[in-house]
Amino acid sequence: MLKTKKNIFIFFIISIIGLFLPFLLTKYSLHIMNTALIYFMCVLGFEIMLGMGGQISFAQAGFWGLGAYTTAIATVRLGFHPLIAILISAVFTTVFAVLLGSVLFRLKGHYFGFATIGVVQILMSIFQNWTPVTGGADGIPNIPNLDIVFFEFKNSMTYYYVLAIIAVILALIVYRMKKTSLGRALEAIRDNEVAAQCMGVNVFTTKNIAFGISAFFASIAGSLWAFLNGYISATTFSFEQSTIFLIMLMIGGVTNLAGAFIGAILLTMLPELLRFLQEYILFVYGLGIILTMVFMPQGLVGGAKTLYAKFIKQRGNSYNETLNRN
Repeated sequence: MLKTKKNIFIFFIISIIGLFLPFLLTKYSLHIMNTALIYFMCVLGFEIMLGMGGQISFAQAGFWGLGAYTTAIATVRLGFHPLIAILISAVFTTVFAVLLGSVLFRLKGHYFGFATIGVVQILMSIFQNWTPVTGGADGIPNIPNLDIVFFEFKNSMTYYYVLAIIAVILALIVYRMKKTSLGRALEAIRDNEVAAQCMGVNVFTTKNIAFGISAFFASIAGSLWAFLNGYISATTFSFEQSTIFLIMLMIGGVTNLAGAFIGAILLTMLPELLRFLQEYILFVYGLGIILTMVFMPQGLVGGAKTLYAKFIKQRGNSYNETLNRN
């Protein structure tokens, strides 16, 4: 009960900060924050696949791109309403991921991870070279603003609020998912796939469902990315971006939603703070993840919790020693 009240209080404080944050940021900083929120949605997909299921998939950036391109084509080329375009994009990307997973999950362990590298590279190649449909190297410009019938989002501040709300909804879905039979099945697969199968878990189907949900999250993020920027190009949805999503999750904490959010915010802001090291940014990321895994293997949030627990324990021991002396 006490823990629940504490979580509600923390959520309330974060909500208040989030509500007034746009008034404290410049227009450019707010755009970076919007980008971080979209990245967080993609990282949530990694949280499902890796954090819950123990499966490394690099296809996330590819699904992100598929969502963005489907939305752009549906609105710019076919004239669909933005909300209809988001729905089409989500359905198409999710179905594509499930069909793809029905083939790829016949591979075991790291072979699946290697196969997803091929997937993101193939998708990027299609985005880059299928000029009549995707615009090729020129991409797709003139994507309309997000419109929800009674309101059109026209600036960074209005986009911030809708992105924040959607990010919270997706995070709550993942949080709730961990407490369902699907979440427990994924955790069982992560801990010991053979044991999970012996307990009656359909490993193949469970992994594929998680893969589909992960793609759905990436699709939503891709649609919002297209509307936010008004333009998309193939170079955005690369294997390197999938790697950055993975780093975001590992830096923050693989099994922690707060860690996923902190990792997404930190690594989105970091390139802006380290512009003088732009050519070496991947080196900085690599060094950061090595140091984090060595000194905080549970990520920044997990490491902070461990340090806090040690502090409380030492404080309690010191208090007991004082009582004993008296």
